[in-house]
Amino acid sequence: MLNKEDKVRYLRLIAYLKPLKAMAALAVIGTLLYGMTEPLMPWVMKGLIDEGFSGDGQSHNYRAIYYFVALMIGGFTLRGIANYASSYATTWVGQKVVYQLRSEMFAKMQHLPMAYFNEHSQGSMLSKFTYDVNQLLSATTNSLIQLIRDSITILALIISLFVLDWQLTLILMIAAPFVAWFIVFVSKKMRRLSHLLQEDMGSINHVIDEALRGRTIVRIFNGFTHERARFNQQAHSIESHILASSRISAMTSPILEVIIILALSAVILIAATQSHSDGMTNGKFVAFLGSMALLFPPIKRLGKVNEAIQRGLAAMESVFELLDAEEEEIRQTSPSGIRLEQGDIRFENVSFAYGERQVLKDFSLHIRAGESIALVGESGSGKSTLAALLAGFYPPDSGRIFIDGQDTAAISLKERRQAMAYVSQETMLFDTTIAQNIAYADEKPDQEKIVAAAVSANADEFIRQLPQGYDSPVGQYGNRLSGGQKQRIAIARALYKDAPILILDEATSALDNRSEQKVQEAIERLSRNRTAIIIAHRLSTIENADRIVVLERGKIIESGSHQALLDKNGYYAKLLQRIPS
Repeated sequence: MLNKEDKVRYLRLIAYLKPLKAMAALAVIGTLLYGMTEPLMPWVMKGLIDEGFSGDGQSHNYRAIYYFVALMIGGFTLRGIANYASSYATTWVGQKVVYQLRSEMFAKMQHLPMAYFNEHSQGSMLSKFTYDVNQLLSATTNSLIQLIRDSITILALIISLFVLDWQLTLILMIAAPFVAWFIVFVSKKMRRLSHLLQEDMGSINHVIDEALRGRTIVRIFNGFTHERARFNQQAHSIESHILASSRISAMTSPILEVIIILALSAVILIAATQSHSDGMTNGKFVAFLGSMALLFPPIKRLGKVNEAIQRGLAAMESVFELLDAEEEEIRQTSPSGIRLEQGDIRFENVSFAYGERQVLKDFSLHIRAGESIALVGESGSGKSTLAALLAGFYPPDSGRIFIDGQDTAAISLKERRQAMAYVSQETMLFDTTIAQNIAYADEKPDQEKIVAAAVSANADEFIRQLPQGYDSPVGQYGNRLSGGQKQRIAIARALYKDAPILILDEATSALDNRSEQKVQEAIERLSRNRTAIIIAHRLSTIENADRIVVLERGKIIESGSHQALLDKNGYYAKLLQRIPS
């Protein structure tokens, strides 16, 4: 049922049980005891019939009756304790494995390169953390323990049957190859459907996420029917694959039952022809039938366990694909102990392409420490790409980037990003308080510094008007605040970090005039004594820059002050006619 790659993945998953070996051992021991004692009841019945209630009813062997009753009580008490220990330990181990997996996955996700997220939708990422991990839980601890329990139960019952009558047991074993073939057949079908269902779950999560994030656009454009059609398409695909999986699952038990019943019927017919002289007593016959009856449930459950394992194996591929993805190289410190404090930036013959689309080619630019520079150009000219390369989101295909005279290839990404602050149009606030957003990632936030940053960002006034002030929750994605308020919080966050390099990516293009004025004042304060790279589409943001660099198709075609470029009456002057004031 498992190929070589599946075995490697499964063993890798089982390795998560090593730190939990005490509780895992308890689960296994409880399972073994429970499975090994499954034949107890048939043997008790045999003893009671052949030894306790033998004869004409006047000569009961009470000593034997008491013995077998005591054996039954003691045995089932032991089974109850074993079942409890096994069930609780299995759940405990399973949740620990899930926690460890999700923790590792989240840590890994934090360090994946931007290119990975360009290739994987947010919905598929969410599905890995929810649906796939739950399938793994079912395939490891739950299914593994069930597999051990049922295998031991089947083995114990087969041994019991051989001891009772080996000839009849051999006849019963004729069904084994048919059962094995059917389980392999089901495995292949379930594996394929599990892969398809995984893709469906990722797709529907993506549709839901887009509908939630784009709810304003959906309403303005009356896109309800369109979004519902997108959702229904994915929901229908999930429905189809679940029903197909259910059809296979539903036929597993009946077909297994038919195979086993045919073998059982043959055994009963043959046993009926045997006499007491052949050693077949009433008690022995009842015990044999009882053991055979107890053999049904674990065999059927093995079919279900196999289905869960196949779903889990498909989920393993998805989860381990994430865990094995190549990370950004984030060293804690640079080899030379470099400190970036000035903000002098130099791009030297830098080239970069997104796949086949060339964005920059042999690009060079020097930004002096403390200089504010506005990058202007049509969409796709390379403005945002420069900021992404500077922040280390992507490595350049060729060329070098220097900060404070140091080649960024020799600087750890952690130290490189520590020297930068970022404010964008689509402001990202986390679902915590205003103070926690301003002091984001600071393990020991300074309240005075938080307030000072908010004052400089023109945010203190509206914050103090909120019922809980700085402790006010901002809501998911900051939806309890207006656009201007969110941007001022983002500016306060950048001020709090107090980094020498500031990246402003279209920081005012989504605001009304009054909000823009407030934000513009905050940006001017933020940009003082810092190197500021401004990507903007509004004149008020651009004209205050020390230097304006005009880009076209990844190349600098003009550079200078606002007035100098207007006097030149070139590309910038024409472009400015389309830029709102």
